[in-house]
Amino acid sequence: MSETIIGSTKVKTGFAEMFKGGVIMDVVNPEQARIAEDAGATAVMALERVPADIRREGGVSRMSNPEMVEGIIDSVSIPVMAKVRIGHFVEAQIIESLGVDFVDESEVLTPADEAFHIY
Repeated sequence: MSETIIGSTKVKTGFAEMFKGGVIMDVVNPEQARIAEDAGATAVMALERVPADIRREGGVSRMSNPEMVEGIIDSVSIPVMAKVRIGHFVEAQIIESLGVDFVDESEVLTPADEAFHIY
């Protein structure tokens, strides 16, 4: 029996390939996530608020509330994605620990570190 490799490049790129031609919906709560799934979305992006609205209001765009992300994960069977600020390793670790399928190091959120990105 061969050993399963978790997180290999082949697994990561293959999983991402599954979304080609599909719709990834931005959602802010479990109800929206269920609606997106029922409508045929291939995945959902868990957002606390739309980053453009946060910036327009003069706030800082950070990762979404972990409890909200967990609620979305528990409400759907399709992949769930979440954004973290560029260079914010702790945000990435928190989001990853929740069990999201993808962590998006996002330029639309307020950068934590302009020089050092999460790899």
